Amino acid sequence: MKRAGYVFVTMLTAGFLMAGCASQLSQADRELLNQAKEASSSASQSAQDAADSASRAERAAQRAETAASRAEKAAGAAEASAAQAAQSADEAKKAFEMTMKK
Repeated sequence: MKRAGYVFVTMLTAGFLMAGCASQLSQADRELLNQAKEASSSASQSAQDAADSASRAERAAQRAETAASRAEKAAGAAEASAAQAAQSADEAKKAFEMTMKK
């Protein structure tokens, strides 16, 4: 945002200079000033686009971190379930063996 403000002030200053000096500038100089003004405007737009892209990337990174955290929790729950299933299987095996001995 600050960058856009600086660009705007620069363009405004250049506009005042062009308005005050327009009669003294040659056609080539006017064209150069117009090109500089267009380049400044283009640079401002590019800076805004880059800031928008960075903001989107930051939000995507936050979503990825959240997803990773959820995946970690799910993996922990799956591990606990697997351990519980193994314990249940052992208990069932012991119960079966006990019934076979009788």
